[in-house]
Amino acid sequence: MKGITIKLPDATLRQLRQQARNTGRSVAALVRERLEARPDHAGESVFALTSDLAGSLAGSRRPAANTRRRFRRS
Repeated sequence: MKGITIKLPDATLRQLRQQARNTGRSVAALVRERLEARPDHAGESVFALTSDLAGSLAGSRRPAANTRRRFRRS
């Protein structure tokens, strides 16, 4: 097994050390476990991940198109 060095914020390191003490495991074991864990949304499309946001923003009903003369296609 090869090793790496990571830098963590103090608060994160404190939480990891506290959890390591509570569970009787090493900080390295906890970090390895989190790195190897599959994300909850692995394989889902961006649409699937953001579908609950559809319609949550208020805005103009005008289309998001630039109709200025210099940007028109000939």
